[in-house]
Amino acid sequence: MVQVRLRYLVLIFLFLGFYNARAQYFEGGLLLGGSVYEGDLSPDGVFDKFSFVRPAFGVFGRQNFNEHWAGRLSFQYGHFEGADGANRRDRNLNFTSSFGELSATVEYNFPGYDPAGFRKFSPYVYAGLAYMYYNPKTVYQGRTVYLQPLGTEGQGLDGYGKDFYSLNIVTVPFGGGIKYALTPSITLALEFGPRMTFTDYLDDVSGTYASYRDLAQARGTLAANVADRAQEITGLEPEERRGDLRGNPNFKDWYFVGNFTISYHFYDLLSGKGGCPMAY
Repeated sequence: MVQVRLRYLVLIFLFLGFYNARAQYFEGGLLLGGSVYEGDLSPDGVFDKFSFVRPAFGVFGRQNFNEHWAGRLSFQYGHFEGADGANRRDRNLNFTSSFGELSATVEYNFPGYDPAGFRKFSPYVYAGLAYMYYNPKTVYQGRTVYLQPLGTEGQGLDGYGKDFYSLNIVTVPFGGGIKYALTPSITLALEFGPRMTFTDYLDDVSGTYASYRDLAQARGTLAANVADRAQEITGLEPEERRGDLRGNPNFKDWYFVGNFTISYHFYDLLSGKGGCPMAY
């Protein structure tokens, strides 16, 4: 009786080992979608925000450890932008920026995903960390101007106590999606997720106005005019608005990315086995 039970136990472990081996595989694929920013220069209306969605695309690799868990490394390039609307014509600021994002995330499939088995469809969630580079700019009198070096809120000037903000930041990507096995070797997916940042300067707007005179003397009239663009609307001489609120420093900026992905299952990086999951 003990030998029979032991035999069944060995068979169960062999089956589980076979199943886990089959479930481990590596994918490589493409991302194609869009990105949008949320901050001081984004519109208030939900539907108005859609007008600021810009293209994004990238590549990724994903190691599937079992039907539930996977790890993904992605690189994505995209754009986001924002502008004051009619209700904020007294500020009249705008920006645009490209970004590059290198992210490492963990995925969890529920109820589980097995493209070579019976679970060819699964929702999933993901979370991780990312490195992101951006560089906000604007167009002033037909000239493209990068904003960070100008210190538009007095960064780097005596008496302001502000350092230049970094263009290289860490973000927290998270979100979810749905995936479907088109074949045992090809997976399609739709996903969407926010990126939580720890900066309020994706748009170059956060705190208070610097003195027009201080900026003009230290950085030139271009910096002073770009920092306060109300005169382009009013037609009046620039005002001295040092200390007036230029943005809302109490909330950090975010950006959001939605993607359609397609991937091909190559081989298991952990075991070195080749072929598609059907052969495991």
